[in-house]
Amino acid sequence: MENEYEKLAFLKALIDLLDHQTKTPKKVFLSSYFPGFEIDRQKTLLGELKKNKLIKSFIWKDGDFIITKPSRSGIIEFFNKIENKKNKPKETGPIDNKIRFNEQTGVISMGGKTCPIPINTNQYFLCKTIFAVPFGTLVKEIDFLDLMDWAKDSKDSVYDAMRAVNKKIKRDLGIDKFLKWKVRRIFIDYKTE
Repeated sequence: MENEYEKLAFLKALIDLLDHQTKTPKKVFLSSYFPGFEIDRQKTLLGELKKNKLIKSFIWKDGDFIITKPSRSGIIEFFNKIENKKNKPKETGPIDNKIRFNEQTGVISMGGKTCPIPINTNQYFLCKTIFAVPFGTLVKEIDFLDLMDWAKDSKDSVYDAMRAVNKKIKRDLGIDKFLKWKVRRIFIDYKTE
C-alpha cells in the first residue's frame, strides 16, 4: 500500500499553489520535488485527478508539471476524501467483555484489560475457587480456607483477600465491588451481557 502522507502532501502543495492565485488560473506550474513520492506516482495521481475531471490535462516539462484548468474546489474535496479514508479507524471485531481467571498465570482478564493476582496467595486461591462456580453462586468461607495456609493467616484472611481482589479489579478493570461478602460466604456480583 502506498504511503498516503506523500499523496496528501502533493495534493496540499497543489491546493496551496491555487490558493495564492486571485482567480483560478488556466495553467499551473507545480514543482515535482517531493521526497519519497516518485515522478511515476505523481503522474499516476495527476492521471487520477484527470480521470475525475478535476484537471483538464498535465504535462511534464523542465522538472515541473504544467497542469491545465485545475478545479480548486474539486481537488480540495478529493484531498479531504483521501484524508478521511486515511484517518478512518480500523474496524475491529466485537470486544469480549466476559471476565475470566487464568489459573496458570493468575490473571483476571476482560476485553483486553488484565488484572494480575499474585500466584499462591490468598487472593489467588480466592479467585481460583470463586471463578470455578457460576457467577452469583455463594461459596462458603471454608472452601477457601482449605486451600489457604492457616499457619500464617489470621481468621479474617478470606475477607481481607476479597477486599484486596476488589481493590485490584476496580483499579485495573474499573468494576466496583466485584466480589461481595454475605454471612461468611462470597459471591461474584457482576452481570455479563
